[in-house]
Amino acid sequence: MEMRPAPFAAEIDLHELFFKLQRRWPLFVGSLLLAGALAWVYLQVKAPVYDFQSTLLIGDQSTGSKQAQELLQLLDSKPKGLKLEDEVGLLTSSGMLRRTLAQLPFTVSYYAEPGSWLNLVRPLQVRERAAGDMPFWVVAVPGRPQITGVPIYVEQLEGGKFRIHADAKRGELRQLATGDLVREVLGVKFDQTVAAGDTLRNPLLTVVIRPEPDQLGGEASGQYFFKLNDLSSLVGDYQSRLKVKPTDHESRILELSVQGTVPAKETQFLNTLMNTYVQDDLTQKNQIGGKTVSFLDNEINKLAESKSKAAQSLSSFRSANSVVDAGAQLGVGIQQQTELNSNRNRLSTNRRYYQNLLSYLKEHRGPGQATALSSAGIDDPATTGLIQQLSDLGSQRASLIVNGTEINPLVVVLDEKISTTKELLIQTLTSLVNSSGSALRDVEQQLGDVRGQLTKMPENERQMNNLQNTSNFNEKNYNYLVEKRNEAAIALATNVTDKKVVDPAKQNGLGPSAPKPLLVALLAVLAGLLLPAGLVLMQDKTNRRVQSKEDLARLTNIPLLGVIPHGTPEDKQTMLHDPRSPIAEAFRSVRVNMQYLAAGLDKRVIGVTSSVPGEGKSFCTVNLAAELAQSGRRVAVLECDMRRPTLAGYFGIDPRAKHGLSTYLAGDSTLDEARSNTSIEGLDVLCCGPLPQNPTRLIESPRLAELMQQLRDEYDYLLVDIPPLGYVSEFLVLLQYLDAKVYVVRQNYTDRALVAQITEMHRDHKVKQLYMLINDVHFSSTYEYRHKANAYKYGV
Repeated sequence: MEMRPAPFAAEIDLHELFFKLQRRWPLFVGSLLLAGALAWVYLQVKAPVYDFQSTLLIGDQSTGSKQAQELLQLLDSKPKGLKLEDEVGLLTSSGMLRRTLAQLPFTVSYYAEPGSWLNLVRPLQVRERAAGDMPFWVVAVPGRPQITGVPIYVEQLEGGKFRIHADAKRGELRQLATGDLVREVLGVKFDQTVAAGDTLRNPLLTVVIRPEPDQLGGEASGQYFFKLNDLSSLVGDYQSRLKVKPTDHESRILELSVQGTVPAKETQFLNTLMNTYVQDDLTQKNQIGGKTVSFLDNEINKLAESKSKAAQSLSSFRSANSVVDAGAQLGVGIQQQTELNSNRNRLSTNRRYYQNLLSYLKEHRGPGQATALSSAGIDDPATTGLIQQLSDLGSQRASLIVNGTEINPLVVVLDEKISTTKELLIQTLTSLVNSSGSALRDVEQQLGDVRGQLTKMPENERQMNNLQNTSNFNEKNYNYLVEKRNEAAIALATNVTDKKVVDPAKQNGLGPSAPKPLLVALLAVLAGLLLPAGLVLMQDKTNRRVQSKEDLARLTNIPLLGVIPHGTPEDKQTMLHDPRSPIAEAFRSVRVNMQYLAAGLDKRVIGVTSSVPGEGKSFCTVNLAAELAQSGRRVAVLECDMRRPTLAGYFGIDPRAKHGLSTYLAGDSTLDEARSNTSIEGLDVLCCGPLPQNPTRLIESPRLAELMQQLRDEYDYLLVDIPPLGYVSEFLVLLQYLDAKVYVVRQNYTDRALVAQITEMHRDHKVKQLYMLINDVHFSSTYEYRHKANAYKYGV
């Protein structure tokens, strides 16, 4: 017998857990086979995905001749330093991807559908292919709306013809070049035949199909189809798959990576993207250099015209007045006049440039207007700094607009800074206009003084010197601008980008990155083991029946008498026919435990009950009584369960007998008439007899107390088959006659809530001297009991 403590928090018994799982090995085998089959189907259906990578160098500033750089920076509004974040945003922007994909033939995607059983119901095992791997290639006629997102199947017929057919629930008619939606089409269905090289004209499709001689014949089974993709959907697809990041925290090398199922397409995309990015940068630099050369050409043309007019005027004056050279007396005056004229022209040019720049800024006060200004000809450092600051802010704003909108908080902040910088620049230019005007008036006054002195000299000589000075001035400026224009042309011709491709696109690794067969197999094994294990554990946790002795120990602290193993219907009288069977050994163990309990105590009247019918209380009563009788005791069995009596069947007694406990209690029979002998020596039984109409009233009769006392005097043990606990009134009436009570629990039958009910009665001291007995235990289903089963068989 086991005395168990009160219920406690359950601990995990790994041996018991393993045994529970081991019993369900067919479930695990089936789960592993199913998981393996699903993994194999997944590997067949899932297209291999490959990783592709390339690297790109981002320089700090433009390269070329040093003098050319200094000249180009006069009109270059871009900052010298480049932020990697801006370049990453530019590489992944929609505009950059659109320009890249517009150069690639990706508007047509080709697919092969093998003739596999996986494709019998619907196409599952489909592989995208490169255009060069198909027995045909498709050219979409530009300018015509095309159906997109719909599989269009192509079958090669005899005579150089192709059958083109499609059948889909819906599709979208779009312009491929722009992605504009023309209309949504429901029920896309057409079937046409077209000769190779001819144009297929359909309201939904306008394409040209051409055969690929090197790929004619194709696969032995299966079919081919293609899909048309508009540029906008391609941009969205590649924008979601393209990853750009620096190779190192301080490095200016960017790593571009993309995943795809067609190696030829992905490497072509990465290479084209890098080339487009590099070419765009070079184009932008050339545009800036072209602006510089164009500006210098305009200034040179103006000076050439002025130079020609001055030389012609000087020549005409000399011819008309026979003047050869100016006299020495005019040397000092002429030199002063030349210097003053040069200063006046410089001041006049600067003032006119300030006025033009000031007017341009006032007309373009918007944040996105007039941010790229030229600082050529401006000697004031403050003004040059404001122009450079305005250019920097304009470049930052342009970078943010690439991937955002004008309502972006960062753009709004930059707009405020641009407006503030423009107002400061306007104030500075206004001050420069005023100061240059004042300086110009001073020079004009000085020049008037010199001219007054020269009026005293011969008029012809003075005029000739003026013409000569004008001609010399124009010649000097003309030569200077020609020299600068040549330098600008050299800079433009030698201009190269500071961005270059480091590593062209290549595949990472030798095989696909996904799916990984080993990983899929591992996941399949884990799923095949964990899912049934979880199912078994969940079933075990949700099962409200008593499962084992440990389960019972968690529910109650009532002592356990023993465990009765499972038997067949023929084992109902096992003590009568097979006293060496495992069931007989189990009852023998229960008898020993009972004798231990009765040592020194008067516990000879033992009641056997259960929660509900079918738990085996009558079976336990009969076999326990037989074991006591075979051990040399005089034993009587009293069947007080007069609602469903079963004891007569155990002993071969006619269940329709006229006498029994019911007739005795009713006063219709004597004890000898109600009592029956059995084939086991020392074992008598009082069966129910005729079924009474009111069993409770009979049990409450005074004759039962007399019977109990008489049987107690005649026998060593009296075993009472008590009605189930559900009939509470009869159970409580019989408690007064019992020295001990045995509560029978049946494995996988008794509800745990019923055990809680008897436990509560025991805890409240309503039922004393109560013991548990587990019946119908399947030793093969429990970890501990299988060892006991082997013990029961010892010596058999």
